[in-house]
Amino acid sequence: MLIQSLIAAVALAGSHAKNCAPGDGAGDMTCVDRNGVCVSVTVDGHDTKPLNDPATVKRVESIKHGEDVCYVIEQPVSTKLRVLAKGGGKRPAFVGKIEKVDINLYNLGDYDPEFDSRLDSLNGVRMKADGGPDGTWQITTEKPLKAGEYLAVIRVFGVDNWDKQAVLLKLDPAVQPAAPAQ
Repeated sequence: MLIQSLIAAVALAGSHAKNCAPGDGAGDMTCVDRNGVCVSVTVDGHDTKPLNDPATVKRVESIKHGEDVCYVIEQPVSTKLRVLAKGGGKRPAFVGKIEKVDINLYNLGDYDPEFDSRLDSLNGVRMKADGGPDGTWQITTEKPLKAGEYLAVIRVFGVDNWDKQAVLLKLDPAVQPAAPAQ
């Protein structure tokens, strides 16, 4: 049984690394998988970082949400969080000038494998620009968000293309959102 667990952990780590790797083509093809390697995302002043902890990867990927979670923010962020996104990473010019930032938010604490076939994103969650589209975007919701662990799929749309980052983060209503950047 220990050997089977080790084999499963190695396979999971291998699939996670493959799903989060840049595309294998040159130029813009490195971004074509749209797994966040061609954008830079900051949430409430905290830069996203690659999710590399095997135990966390295994735990998050065991929740059926249909996303490849490649990034993490370890510090808690506000339930009224602000996102700053721009071209970055492997090919900073890929998305071009930012036009829109969008988000799908999944409350990982709402998943019950006994009853849920998959975890759906929350309804009524949007991003609103604080000023121009190249500044910060603040989350707006129909219902207040609860404290807990979430998956935020942040899509960054530019004049040339788009990319996304699926980010594991913790929301805390006691944390204040970052100040708006114009």
